Amino acid sequence: MVSKIIIRNPDISDYERVLDVMVPWWGGRDLRNKVYKGLFIHFTQTSFIVENKDGELLAFLLGFLSQTHSDEGFINWVGVHPKHRNKGIARVLYERFLEIARNRGRTRITANTSVVNRASMLWHKHMGFTVDKTNESFLFTRNV
Repeated sequence: MVSKIIIRNPDISDYERVLDVMVPWWGGRDLRNKVYKGLFIHFTQTSFIVENKDGELLAFLLGFLSQTHSDEGFINWVGVHPKHRNKGIARVLYERFLEIARNRGRTRITANTSVVNRASMLWHKHMGFTVDKTNESFLFTRNV
């Protein structure tokens, strides 16, 4: 793991910071229009920003507890700076989200990604998620 990191809940000022890293962290894919600004306003207790001691953005997780499915939490976005991958940061963020979900009565976590993101699919399998493929995405599910 990266030493001396700060994990905190996001605020609205983090929205632009996250948008700024979307294209480079996703290998040139421009997914910025898929990041809902409301996540930085209405779902801050279940989302996280990771920074180093100098304030550089290292990672983020944007998630929420479903209002429709009272047993479910949904992880909408996770990004880790390419230079800081494979250091356990994403695992720590997922574990924090799972703990919050469990403490609030959720029994299942879901997430999804595009079928072009095979690295995400393999990582989620490694983390104990089941993977279902649709035409356009992988759907990940895990009991908490």
